[in-house]
Amino acid sequence: MTLTDAEQAYLGSQTTVSLATIGPDGGPQVKPVGCRYNAETGTVDIYGFNMANSAKYRNVQRNPLVALSADDVRGKLPEGARFLEIRGTAEIATGKPPIAGASGDVIRIHPRRVISGNVEPGQAGLLSRDIPQ
Repeated sequence: MTLTDAEQAYLGSQTTVSLATIGPDGGPQVKPVGCRYNAETGTVDIYGFNMANSAKYRNVQRNPLVALSADDVRGKLPEGARFLEIRGTAEIATGKPPIAGASGDVIRIHPRRVISGNVEPGQAGLLSRDIPQ
């Protein structure tokens, strides 16, 4: 399992997350996206409308290094702040869209490093780990 049960649940609770890709000039590009954890492949799948015509899609085709970030605040700081960052490599894939109207074009992230804060029950604070390839 690439993501823990708590990480999967947290990611699934987020309406949108931020995807960082590397633009044609070598600089970062960050966009809000929808995603879902794909337990079958152990990946995070990014979906959207007209995905194949997006800059993020073209960026991944040029350079597969990406980062995904989700965060929220559910209580008094700092304990109430939660976040999940997933760094990895992405590929272009096709799949059944999880929402009506979304395209079948998908950016599929293979997690290589996971960093979280206050996501795992009973483990407050920052946690990080590398995912073996």
